[in-house]
Amino acid sequence: MATAQLSHNPRTLKASKKTIFPSQITNERESLVMVKKLFATSISCITYLRGLFPESSYRDRYLDDLSLKILREDKKCPGSLHIIKWIQGCFDALEKRYLHMAVLTLYTNPKEPEKVTEIYQFKFKYTKKGTSMDFDSSSTSFESGAHSKDVKKACSLLIRQLYVLMQNLGPLPNDVILTMKLHYYNSGSKNEFCAH
Repeated sequence: MATAQLSHNPRTLKASKKTIFPSQITNERESLVMVKKLFATSISCITYLRGLFPESSYRDRYLDDLSLKILREDKKCPGSLHIIKWIQGCFDALEKRYLHMAVLTLYTNPKEPEKVTEIYQFKFKYTKKGTSMDFDSSSTSFESGAHSKDVKKACSLLIRQLYVLMQNLGPLPNDVILTMKLHYYNSGSKNEFCAH
């Protein structure tokens, strides 16, 4: 997928605020929902701050005083629709506890996909207490404890770390290719699973 480089500046807006993360998690289901939201928010932040899609492909959400741009279905931008389908496929695998890792990769030469420009890894763990997500890139790493005392604070920390990471990266070339590879746990029933 070829896209044009856009320039975005994260900012806090004073408007009606829709927050997306709870302050605490009390059960396994809430843990899964939080990890799904954190994953989608992270992918959205990366694509927004790296200028992969136009402003119209995002909607505003808030995490306390932090303004977030979340990918939305934008029929004028097929690339954003494609990413949303990837995220939804990951949600299905998370619900079934099959997804081990999602790797988001940016590269420039379709003949040499191994020459990566940027790489972002999201690793998932499942316990009886819930689901957790680790984030890793070539520059930073973070673990979202599903059982942190203050989940909202932990999510805010990850998003702020993403913002800092993105600000320290140089501009992308005009044409980049974005891929997502999924890795699954070796589970007895994974043969029944097919990502959408």
